[in-house]
This record gives sequence, C-alpha cells and structure tokens, in this order.
Amino acid sequence: MSFPIYMALPLLAAGLYAYGSLYFKKAFEHDISVIHTFVVTSWAMAIVFVPLVFLDPLPAQPRWVVRPILCALLFFGGHWFTFAAIRRGDMSIVVPAMGTKAFFVALTAAFFFGKSIHPGMWIASILVAVGISILNQSDQTRTQGISIPVILTLFSSMCFGSCDAAIQAWAPEYGARGFMGTMFLIIALFSSVFLRWADQPLKQADRDGMRALVVGASIIALQGTLVALSVVAFDNATGVNVVYSSRGLWSVLLVWWLGHRFQTQEPRHDRRLLATRFLGATIMMAAVALALWAS
Repeated sequence: MSFPIYMALPLLAAGLYAYGSLYFKKAFEHDISVIHTFVVTSWAMAIVFVPLVFLDPLPAQPRWVVRPILCALLFFGGHWFTFAAIRRGDMSIVVPAMGTKAFFVALTAAFFFGKSIHPGMWIASILVAVGISILNQSDQTRTQGISIPVILTLFSSMCFGSCDAAIQAWAPEYGARGFMGTMFLIIALFSSVFLRWADQPLKQADRDGMRALVVGASIIALQGTLVALSVVAFDNATGVNVVYSSRGLWSVLLVWWLGHRFQTQEPRHDRRLLATRFLGATIMMAAVALALWAS
C-alpha cells in the first residue's frame, strides 16, 4: 500500500506542534498563565479560519449552528487540558501521550458515527495502556504512582479525538470552510470570557515570555490549519491522526536536541530517561498504527 501524498501535511504538522510546544514551555516558565496562552492561541487560529466563513457560509437556520458549537466545546476542552498538562509536566511526556488522540478518533467514529470495531482495535488499546504506563513511570513528578500531566493529556486526547471524528462526519454536510470558520470563531469568543480570571493583564507579562507565547501560538495555528485541512478534505481522520501522532517522537528528539537553546527545565541531559520516553512514544505509535489498520 503506497503512502498517500496528503499525509505529508499531518507529518509536517506533527513536527511543527512539537517545535511550537517548546515555545509554550518557555512561556510557562516565564510565568505566562494558561488562560493567556489559551486566549492568544485561540485567536491566532481564529485569524486563520474565520475568513473561510465568507467563502462558504453556514445556512441561516439556528439549528445548523449547534454542531459547530459542540465541536468548538470539544476543541476548547482539548486545548485547555493540553496547556494545563504542558504547564505541569515535561513536554517529552505530554506530547507522546497525545498519540492516544488517534485511538479516540477511531473509538468515537465507531460508537457515535456507525463505524465497526475490528478486534485489532482492542489489541491497540492494550498497547496504548503499555505506552501510557511507561510514560507515567518516567514522570519524576508523579505522586502515589499517578502522573497528573498524563491524566490531563488523556482528557485532552478524548476531547480532540471526538472533535476530529465529529468534524469528519458533519463538516461536509454544512460546507467544510463555513463549518471550520464558525467553530474557531466560537472558540476564540468563548476563550476571551476567561480573561476575567487571569492573575494579571497580558500587557504586564514578561517580555521574553510574551515573545515565546506569540511565536508558539503562531506555529500551533499553522499546524492546526494543516491538520484541519487534512481531516476535512481527505475524509480519513484516523489515518491523519496516526501520522500526526509522530509528534510524540519529535518532541522527545527536539527536547534532547534543542532543549538547551530554549533554556527549559526538562531533563534533557538524562539520556536514560529520554530513552524510556522514546520507547513509550514508539509503543504509542505502534498502537495508533494498529488502530488505523483495524479501522
């Protein structure tokens, strides 16, 4: 079976996500809040997607907006859990654990959109559990055997995976461009409501932290565009997310290779620890690849 050329888009997005996450980690270490990170990133993505509404507007009936709202809420939850996980844990743990997103895409498509489940999917679930266990054990900050960043990442993957499956099922009926534009406008507006709970105005943020936030948000908006286009245009959300899950491997490699340039506090010099995380990320990749084959 040949590798579809459009899979180059999620592959590029995976590398960009891992690279952009390094900037987020740096921003958090300069005391940029999760709220400000979420708002800036949401509006960066809205700038990219909202103009599409004018190219392919949704029907006028209010009921047609319900599904973009549901997808927006799922995406909102996914981003919130992601930033909370990155703030609390190492990127070389959090990003590989995001590989479970492809698994949740397949499960959501099966249980809510009528796709059948192949027995191989249950084998994939065992591999996911093994990969998550390895990543959990490599987290030096875990308490009572539980890694909070990994738990937060699993919630993030559930939200994002369900969102992708829903977009694949619903967007073509509405008009893909209008659906995506409406969804990201709702996300940006909803995120702004949370500014009232921020500890301080964004203009008072550390300059280096603010620069890292803006660069990271721009990179994440770009990679988000590539993933969304792949899911909507090629009707293969599970396959796209299998390739996209390679961001876990990229994250471990980039922390080892570039972590010192970002002056992050990740344990980049502990080769044994990074090797363990690389093993966990590789097992996660095997799990989602099996999920793709089974789907």
